[in-house]
Amino acid sequence: MGITIHYRGTIDDMSQVEAMEDRVLDLVFALGGRATIWRSYADHDPKRVVRGLMVNLEPGQETLSLLISPEGHLLPLFQIEEAEKRPFEESPYCFVKTQFGSPQGHIAIVQLLDALRQGYFSDLYVSDEGEYYETRDYKTLLNKWEQIRSGLQAIVEGLKGHGLSAEAAEDPEIVATRIERIVRLVQSKLLEKPPGTSEPANEDFSEDSNATSLEDEVEAMDRLQRKSNARSERMIRRISEATAEGLTSKQAFELAMKEEGLIVPEGESESPLDSESPSDSEPSEPWIDSLTPHSFDDSEERRTDCNHPAVLQATTFLEQVMELNRNPSRSTFVSLLERAARDMVGGLVQATSRGWEDQNHRALAITQLKRALSGHAYARGAIFGLRGEKAITEVESKRFHEQLQALLDTIHELSERAWG
Repeated sequence: MGITIHYRGTIDDMSQVEAMEDRVLDLVFALGGRATIWRSYADHDPKRVVRGLMVNLEPGQETLSLLISPEGHLLPLFQIEEAEKRPFEESPYCFVKTQFGSPQGHIAIVQLLDALRQGYFSDLYVSDEGEYYETRDYKTLLNKWEQIRSGLQAIVEGLKGHGLSAEAAEDPEIVATRIERIVRLVQSKLLEKPPGTSEPANEDFSEDSNATSLEDEVEAMDRLQRKSNARSERMIRRISEATAEGLTSKQAFELAMKEEGLIVPEGESESPLDSESPSDSEPSEPWIDSLTPHSFDDSEERRTDCNHPAVLQATTFLEQVMELNRNPSRSTFVSLLERAARDMVGGLVQATSRGWEDQNHRALAITQLKRALSGHAYARGAIFGLRGEKAITEVESKRFHEQLQALLDTIHELSERAWG
């Protein structure tokens, strides 16, 4: 017996996945929760990518799965491997149990799912055992909660993480105020600027604090970042597909460049993978550096001597990844892993190299931390791929995953501080 939210649906436009991820990340951190970007690949077919988010809004509440299958269906956490292997005949049911969290946490999930229905999943079906989705009456939910939990003490404990005292938990007016805040946050971060709108976010970063909010500046920087990310992701995926189909790395690179309408850089079309004796001092696939750079990459990122613990942590991971380039196995996932590791380092360098005293720098830090989160997702997916191809051992895989978990905790902590 418990309180569970059931849901199922298919995203309207797969090209909007990253935009959806950005908005949900901002909302979750604003509510004091955490979210992890996910990318994983089928061993037999690199085109079958599972992507999306895993959301933890508060302690005690189950993880909310916003993972998306290659066909665009929302899927539960336990069906990731199945989605990688084959398409579903129909959109599967997902669910999240909330009774060990708080009523406000339950309401936050309902509001989030409803906003996603309006903005990204027009066919989203939701069934709420707490009856809040159907009624939007929080008193009905609280009554249900009292029946299930046999008292308010468990609710009080769940609310402690959100700074509410026991008296506040029992005060209907304070509870209602917090619920109103959740609704406002969802509307401001997921509904006020629908995806695909032709009206750009305010990019005039004036000195008037009333003219541009932190959310506005983050959205403007995110939009520039998404354009660069989308091209890089398309090229990486296309190169992986082409090499899996038997093309050489040179041919795959030239094909990806052509499909993006780009000209192959002079002298960079030859890949060491086509050479019999690649140099140990060169990366095994230099086309990684030929990909369109991120909007915020600049010479400062390369020359900054940043001793921030987060950067040192990510750099150590990158150095170990680069050692894999000397492995003669030539796995197609090595290049993806190196690119992802570089994104983590680059994002963390940019996020920590300046102070966060002013709003513009905080917005830049938030965007770059999301870049690091995305890099983390691709790195984890590549590690799964390398293990599946037996290009790394079980021991190596475990070591990489332990490092990635530590990096994820660091990125989450920095993101929470950046949002304040």
